[in-house]
Amino acid sequence: MVTKPKRLVVIGGVAAGTKTAAKARREDPSMEITILTDEPYISYAGCGLPYYIGGLVRRRDQLLARTPEYFKKRENIDVLTRHRVTRIDAKAKQVTATNLETQETSTFSYDTLVLATGGQPLIPPLKGRELENIFTLRSPGDAIAIRELIEQQSPKEAVIVGAGLIGLEVAENFALRGLRVTIVELLDQAVPPLDKDMAELVEKHLKEKGVTLLTSEQVKGFESKDGKRVSSVVTSKRTLPADIVLLSVGIRPRTQLAAEAGIELGVNKAIRVNDKLETSIPGIYAVGDCAEVRHLVTGKPAWIPLGSTANKHGRVAGVNVAGGNERFEGVVGTLIVKVFDLTVAKTGLSEKEAHAEKLDYDVALVPTSDIAHYYPNHKRMVIKLLGEKGSGRLLGAQIVGEAGVDKRTDVVATALAFRATVEQLSKLDLAYAPPYASAMDAIIVAANVLRNKLEKKLEGVTPAQFRKEQEEDCVLLDVRNVPEYWSGIIPDAQCIPLPELPDRVNELDKSEAIVAYCDSGWRSAKAYRILKQAGFPCVRHLDGGIRMWHYGLEMQSERKRRRKKANNNDSSIQNK
Repeated sequence: MVTKPKRLVVIGGVAAGTKTAAKARREDPSMEITILTDEPYISYAGCGLPYYIGGLVRRRDQLLARTPEYFKKRENIDVLTRHRVTRIDAKAKQVTATNLETQETSTFSYDTLVLATGGQPLIPPLKGRELENIFTLRSPGDAIAIRELIEQQSPKEAVIVGAGLIGLEVAENFALRGLRVTIVELLDQAVPPLDKDMAELVEKHLKEKGVTLLTSEQVKGFESKDGKRVSSVVTSKRTLPADIVLLSVGIRPRTQLAAEAGIELGVNKAIRVNDKLETSIPGIYAVGDCAEVRHLVTGKPAWIPLGSTANKHGRVAGVNVAGGNERFEGVVGTLIVKVFDLTVAKTGLSEKEAHAEKLDYDVALVPTSDIAHYYPNHKRMVIKLLGEKGSGRLLGAQIVGEAGVDKRTDVVATALAFRATVEQLSKLDLAYAPPYASAMDAIIVAANVLRNKLEKKLEGVTPAQFRKEQEEDCVLLDVRNVPEYWSGIIPDAQCIPLPELPDRVNELDKSEAIVAYCDSGWRSAKAYRILKQAGFPCVRHLDGGIRMWHYGLEMQSERKRRRKKANNNDSSIQNK
């Protein structure tokens, strides 16, 4: 008796869908596999689209990993592009699709169905949205149209709505094309996944690169001088000139088809799946940006659409649809983005996420360098590390720097996946040679700082926390050397260089709260210990020091002027 081959239908043909089909073919050579997608392209590098716009990826075919012809010839997989699935009949195990070129309708039967419908851009219902030269960026067609416009029309002014990852990548690539770039962001910071103190490092860099960033500002609509092309963007505060506009305010899971079929949805209306990526209906799987994931730090369902996850989903689902038992454990939310000369990364929980989870945590802010400080061309980075009080569990990291960020982020992501503690992170045996790292790697230094805080050997406060507390009665103690003072100090700070501090502690009042600071935190941590050993009961050091102080410094000339004015006022009062 001849066994009838299993029939697999995959809806969606970008990363997760084609990966599922290809893996299923390797697992079961006899399976009948069909991919249906409403797009003209399949298996493309969506994350490379901004770099095609900028010309770093020179040819459009470099973005296309595979073609329908490849899948048919090499994998014996039928790929039907421009076919939109309009209905799933789970009882009959059939899907109905419309050929968008001919409008003909076809029915496809399946034994197993995989939903890889991805996400779709959020498009606010703004006045003038229909004008020409207003784009979203989700497919190769979008990138091709944007690049052709730049090359043919030579626009000068670009406005990007949204300061998320895609918006920032496109900002850099617009700038490479010679456009003046303005980013309008509704929130009060760029890079929304980061905490504000880390995002401010990115914002400063954008300014240095000539990009105008407008935060806490809402786009209201678009205007045109000729009635066809966009000419300006109207916000809640101003009108901006614009020859080209990119809408990059986020995406949402494309799950209407699943919902209409009775498939259960979860977080952000993404498709709820188990660890085998099965949906609530037997025989139907969901993968990629349309599906939920489990966050390994919180243990809760989450929706974190990333290309890396989509590819891993495809491999797991491909095994399982062929009868295997592969499991997808979850993610820790690792992301990374290039913003001009900076690399910006996050893994695990941010401080605001830890607060939302009602976790009792502490944080270390550690400016450091990517390699040995004496080796040529070392670069700066800032590491923000979070750990849970009591358990010492590692919670997450954010890293911003010019080099070495990806390596440290991956180390933390691995530690998070294995549920490591901060102490375990601090004891990792990481590769060392001066061209690659310091003897105590940057991530180990950060872990040791956080360990000291969790173990109550060091009390610190971040600049953001200090500003929030508004400690007017607190004594700010600058322990840098005299030449550094001239580069600017935090207003109202008292200055005692660290080498002089043991002999000058009597100049400080033990009844007052003291916060010591330096350039990066290393010397202020030493000052903390000196003062504690001298019997000062209320001492903290400023995490990250001057490098993480985003609130303005007072120059020595201004300090002298203020003192002179204060002395004159005192003399006037005495004379009266």
